[in-house]
Amino acid sequence: MASVVLITAAALVGVGVLAVQANGSAPNKSATTTIDKPAQPQPPSTNQSGQTVTPPPDPNALPENSGKGKRVVYSLGKSRVWLVGADEKVQLSAPSVAGTVSPAPGTYPVSKWYTTNQGGDRTAVQYQVLWGPSSNNTKFGFDAVAGLPADQMPPKPASGTTTGGVRLTQNDALAVWQFATVKGTQVVVVP
Repeated sequence: MASVVLITAAALVGVGVLAVQANGSAPNKSATTTIDKPAQPQPPSTNQSGQTVTPPPDPNALPENSGKGKRVVYSLGKSRVWLVGADEKVQLSAPSVAGTVSPAPGTYPVSKWYTTNQGGDRTAVQYQVLWGPSSNNTKFGFDAVAGLPADQMPPKPASGTTTGGVRLTQNDALAVWQFATVKGTQVVVVP
């Protein structure tokens, strides 16, 4: 019985010694060591039929061909507004509610701004930033409906009214107002 215990103990010690030796012979790498491997391209996603699946575009991504430099970008098709800094970084991407009159795609200078005013549809608004073509440089604007909670989207303009106001939440309209009320700010309208 004692010999079985001795043999078992010797076997365990032997396994322990081998483990320590194996550990000691492994390459010593610090936690900050990086291995330079060429990046492996990810295989494209496929569906059950084996067809390549392209992920949908990010709906919040800044549209291509939307100008350069500091600007406010307004997408007619996406009903979205972006604030883009001079460094080309998006500072805000916000949903919007279009007015009943839409601007033509193009670049427009910001012409005026008001902390409170009245929209073309006679709605009390705040944080209004006006812009438009040279023939009517106040025809369009970004604003928020006064009296709504700060993060509530405004309703669509009432049917039968005329407004070029692009409505935002009060929080987003304030951000646009603070960004765009600097001389020379441009509004770029894209389809």
